[in-house]
Amino acid sequence: MKKRRFVILIIVVIIFIYFLIGYRLTALGAAKNHTFLSNDAVLMEDYELGSFSIFLFKSDDEEMYRTVLVEKAGLLFRSTNSTYIPYNSDILQTVGGMSFTLKNEEATFLSIVSNDEEIAYIEAGAESYTERKEISMGERISFLFPFSKQINFLNPIAFDKYGNELYYYGYPKNTNVFKNEDLKWHKMK
Repeated sequence: MKKRRFVILIIVVIIFIYFLIGYRLTALGAAKNHTFLSNDAVLMEDYELGSFSIFLFKSDDEEMYRTVLVEKAGLLFRSTNSTYIPYNSDILQTVGGMSFTLKNEEATFLSIVSNDEEIAYIEAGAESYTERKEISMGERISFLFPFSKQINFLNPIAFDKYGNELYYYGYPKNTNVFKNEDLKWHKMK
C-alpha cells in the first residue's frame, strides 16, 4: 500500500513539474500559457500542422498581434516560440508572420489586413509555389506554406482588379540601410 502511494505521489509530482514548465493538455492551452502572451489577448485564427499548431492572437492592451507556435510532445503540448507585430495605421498591415523548421517539419505563416478598397488580391510564395488570395477592404487573409522562408522572401504583392501591382512587402527598394520598422508594405512606383 505504501509503495502504491509513493508511485502515485511521484506521478503527481512529475505532472506538476511538467505543468510548471509550460506543458498543457491542449494546444490552445499551451498557446494561452505562452510567456509573452498578454491576459487580454483574443484568438483570431489557428492552424494545425502535424505535431505543431500556429495561433494568431490580438492584444488591444499591448496594441500588438502575436503569432504563437505550439509543439506536441507526447500527450502534452508546449508553446515554443512566438513573434509579434505592433499595431499600425498602414493601408496594408501584416498582422501575423512566422517561419520555422523543427523536427523535420517546416512552415511559413503570413496574415494580412487590407484597408484599401482598390486591392483585389494578394500573391505570395516561392518560385515554384505561389498562392493568390482575394481580399476586400477590412478583411484579413492568411497564407500557410509547407516550407520555411522569411516572410519578406515570399515576395508578397498586392494587386488591383486589373492585375496592376499596387504594393509590395519588404524593405524599401534601392537602399542598403535596413531598419525593422521599414519591413512593411510599400507602394509601387
